[in-house]
Amino acid sequence: MGSIYRKNDKWYVRFKDGHGRWRDTATQATTKTEAKSLLHDLEVQSDRQRRGLEPMPEHRKQVTFGEAMDRWKTEVGSRLRSTTIIGFGEKHLRDELGALPLKDITPSRLEVLINAKASELAPKSRNHLRTLLHRIFELAIRRGLFSGLNPAKTVPRIKQPKKLPQYLKAEEVPLMLTTLEHRWRPLFATAVYTGMRKGELLALRKSDVDLETGTIRVGRSHGSDTTKGNREDLLPIAVGLAPYLREAMATSPSELLFPREDGTQHRPDVALHKVLRRALGRAGLVEGYNHVCRRKGCGYKARKRHGVPEPCPRCGMKLWPRALPRPLRFHDLRHTTATLLLKAGVPLATVQRILRHSDPAITTEVYGHLDVEDMRKGLDQLDFTAPEPTTPAE
Repeated sequence: MGSIYRKNDKWYVRFKDGHGRWRDTATQATTKTEAKSLLHDLEVQSDRQRRGLEPMPEHRKQVTFGEAMDRWKTEVGSRLRSTTIIGFGEKHLRDELGALPLKDITPSRLEVLINAKASELAPKSRNHLRTLLHRIFELAIRRGLFSGLNPAKTVPRIKQPKKLPQYLKAEEVPLMLTTLEHRWRPLFATAVYTGMRKGELLALRKSDVDLETGTIRVGRSHGSDTTKGNREDLLPIAVGLAPYLREAMATSPSELLFPREDGTQHRPDVALHKVLRRALGRAGLVEGYNHVCRRKGCGYKARKRHGVPEPCPRCGMKLWPRALPRPLRFHDLRHTTATLLLKAGVPLATVQRILRHSDPAITTEVYGHLDVEDMRKGLDQLDFTAPEPTTPAE
């Protein structure tokens, strides 16, 4: 029977390991309850090791975070749907933590590291970093590479401001498609007409499209044989989408529906948002225009709502305005699909099936909103035959 004790402001656990030897180990427990819970976990693990149900811990004096990360990549990373998270960890964790022994990594150190990434990572990405750290330590604990509480467990998650989805209005969609370069038009039209994700679109093959039955089979994503939801779905082909699909099938030089010009698959990080914003700029769907004087040494620059060339107020040289497209991402075309369907009166449950959300609550949370004009129309329905503001009280 193991025990716990406190020494020099630290909680220790005493237990028999998988080889039957007594071990005294310092923990990161901050309360007696946590220490007892940790002791129980270690005793269960040791019992499973003695019965051959779990491998014995590796005999290393000091396992580094880099070694634990490599172990996680080998055991877990190979099963991931996308390798993006692996590259993410390599970029943001290897240099800072790789050489440190696991026992020297504390919750405060991890919190400082994550907060230091604020200038380069959004709150959502920093939370992904915290999740990755938690998973690496969890595997290290299960494999006996680290004994103690998971230091990432107590690192607080960063609160993310909720933003309404950005989308194109119904009358803006044809403007965007018209100003797109010809080779991109079928891809973007399919995105708007189906709400498919970027990775799913890039992985589409000609064999996935059946124009006779009017369906698209969505069963894989970029670099993976499965979609985000790990299932295969059939999407109906809208009447307006069919011509774009015929064009894509006729012009593609390979089995891919939307390949690069040489027939190979686009990289997962292909900058489709830049293609979109160029089209938005040409279509006049902008936030404004930068009016910059090109005369050397003048330095005049101003942001205005109009794009009409005018003389520089400093030197008189003609200013050439540059469009500032609305900062839409390619994923916002998926938001466009959902929002326009809802505005057209399509039931939320149907929109959820089209978007293929695994949980209907996701659809409700992200798209169950009304924009200002929708709310204005709703409030304008209120008619109380109210008196004029200056009418005397009766």
